[in-house]
Amino acid sequence: MALLNQVIDICKRLAPHGWQNLLLGHGLDILAPSLEAELGKTLTPNRTLPGFEDFALAGTRGIEPGKPAHSLLYHALANANVTTDARGNPLQAYPTPAELETVLNYVYARQAPSLAQLQARANGRPMAVVVFALEYRTAPDTVHKAHADLCFSRTGITRVGTAAPLYDEKSRGFLPFVEGENHAIRVLPARYSAYVAVQLKGDRASFGPMRFGANDAANDFWVPLHKLFSGNECIAGMTLAVNLQAQHKNEKLRRIHLELGAGSGWGEPDISQPPFVMTEGLADWLPEQAYGPGLMSAIPHKRLTEAAQYLGKPLTFNVPANPGILISSLAIDGNAPEFVHIRHKVDDTGNVINLNRRPDMLGELRKGNFKALHYLDFTGDGGIKAHCAALDLAIPQRVAAYSLICAPDFYPLCDQRHLLEWLESMDAASQFTVFSVRPRCLSDSRFAANIQSFPESFSSTDVSMTAIVAQFNTSPAPATPLTPNVASAKCASHLTDAGAGVFAPGWDVGISELDDVTHLASYRLGSPFPEDAKLCAALSSFWPAVAPDSAQSYEPGGRAGPTVKPMLDQEIGKKTGLPWDGVPAAKSYIANGATHRAYETYHYTDYVENALNATFSLALTGKVDSQEYQRRVDAWRRVRRSLGSTARDWFIDSFNPAMPVDYAVVTANTDLPTTSYGPGYRLELFRFLPAQSPAFDQVRLKLTESFTYFVWPNVILRQQGIKPWQRV
Repeated sequence: MALLNQVIDICKRLAPHGWQNLLLGHGLDILAPSLEAELGKTLTPNRTLPGFEDFALAGTRGIEPGKPAHSLLYHALANANVTTDARGNPLQAYPTPAELETVLNYVYARQAPSLAQLQARANGRPMAVVVFALEYRTAPDTVHKAHADLCFSRTGITRVGTAAPLYDEKSRGFLPFVEGENHAIRVLPARYSAYVAVQLKGDRASFGPMRFGANDAANDFWVPLHKLFSGNECIAGMTLAVNLQAQHKNEKLRRIHLELGAGSGWGEPDISQPPFVMTEGLADWLPEQAYGPGLMSAIPHKRLTEAAQYLGKPLTFNVPANPGILISSLAIDGNAPEFVHIRHKVDDTGNVINLNRRPDMLGELRKGNFKALHYLDFTGDGGIKAHCAALDLAIPQRVAAYSLICAPDFYPLCDQRHLLEWLESMDAASQFTVFSVRPRCLSDSRFAANIQSFPESFSSTDVSMTAIVAQFNTSPAPATPLTPNVASAKCASHLTDAGAGVFAPGWDVGISELDDVTHLASYRLGSPFPEDAKLCAALSSFWPAVAPDSAQSYEPGGRAGPTVKPMLDQEIGKKTGLPWDGVPAAKSYIANGATHRAYETYHYTDYVENALNATFSLALTGKVDSQEYQRRVDAWRRVRRSLGSTARDWFIDSFNPAMPVDYAVVTANTDLPTTSYGPGYRLELFRFLPAQSPAFDQVRLKLTESFTYFVWPNVILRQQGIKPWQRV
């Protein structure tokens, strides 16, 4: 049995690095003379050991055939919270992604079902070979939240970047950081596998989907039955050759010209050629030897955006006269990018004129009638299909996964679902005080995939593409008690609950229409994507994605919206900090004895330029997890509430974690014990009057009043100017 021999080799490699000691703590000897027999014997798992608190209560063997979540060996190797041996010593080595795939395949091969047995499990319901994106997750992030388990979605998300992917063995996943290079961003891959699946109506008590929706009992979902892999151990009596094939496309530039029409400067056949349509250089499979089959990754590029060229010349388009302008971008309605960068004008001699350097920029943009330079990004979408000739007659239907190549995630340790579930723990009135529009995660969306660009891959009636489900017939019964609270994995997720839902325009994907069918499409996002990043970050109160909130970086009361999710001083570049978006923090100066602030004005900030200059960074924001993100949002919500009707007049000047020395303020002004403080923040607020600015791209303010706040979970203290502290 080839898979068993590979599992034996994996166990032998890992055993001396703490794994033998760890698994003996559960009664499992991974160096036993007959590992096959050892993996099948009944165990008494020790669920008090770190990382095993959420091992399934029904799990009693090293390998439970067909049930990864009930297999102690797979759980130990795949669970990101398993990091110490039975004595509490750190593990010295971890399985590779390829080894995890091998062990997972062995779980399904342990008692390989026959084709007839799989058909019997389907019980007459539709069957297909379906491609899923999948992750093994700790209990809080599973469909049922009862124990660690595999989660599946027919949509996966890989993210663009400027550096190659790097697997973090301890967290069993990928992170976007490049050590020593604050402005480099690693691409993030997504794992796909083919499964024999059955089509079922939504079932909250069984497979889900996660965050069961109002119409999900009537919606159709593909639910995994059995993992497919090459060889003669997958399905009894058969030899399979399973191959995943991917097709991706970025057609933003083509869509722009289709919508603008003949006056845009280009038409067919040109707009069907690169770079109007890009199918190469977007994403590819990572090497199987290191990562196992099915790991799709965006291809890193030197810059997140690049100037477009066609036929050896800069590629331009004709900006129409009196165009619709939003935040200095061309706004387009229809089946095209909603916002297009137009700030770099190209004259008749081919010179590129940066309109950001002109005081009359807005007026010139509003007049239109000039050629603007096109820019490329390397996002896109596509389909991933499974080919398995041996099953063509028995299971002829093939269902593709939807593959998204998205912009970087500046909060890779925060999931959109975590934010939404936290908000839902509040009463409705409190939720509205945080976001004026309800957040959504992509896994809650019920839209077809991109039927315009990939009509051969997707169906207009298949609306459960982004849902997250559990494996068929492996979820716990409803009466199963919830496991103790355990931590989420400290790595980036490539499933759809970590992605932002569909807004207008959106961060991860947009929506388009064909014959009155609303569907997902990445060509609806900004061209290039920093156009959306600027809008989403500035208007976080309306686009409530887990994304940076740039309001503190711009003039209060300007085009940027109100702060909702405050960012630390260092995250927006104050003092020795590192601004996530490359926008310099406000400068402080004294004039006529009064404190002033000078801001780079919102209209003259160009995120496309910042991407070209490689000044984006997630080195700081990327360390923020969901709990910290929520604490910041809640701290500012409570401060705004304390300000009452005057809240709209006060703006954040500084936001930082409370320091130990700050606790003395609490001790001096309350009777609270020091042990009850918890994590806290120091906020400095101000009101202002406008001040004259000598520069067209700068706004200056005179500070007229100030507040200092200390915010802890159980107390808020406020000081106005130099007055005594008050508890509020």
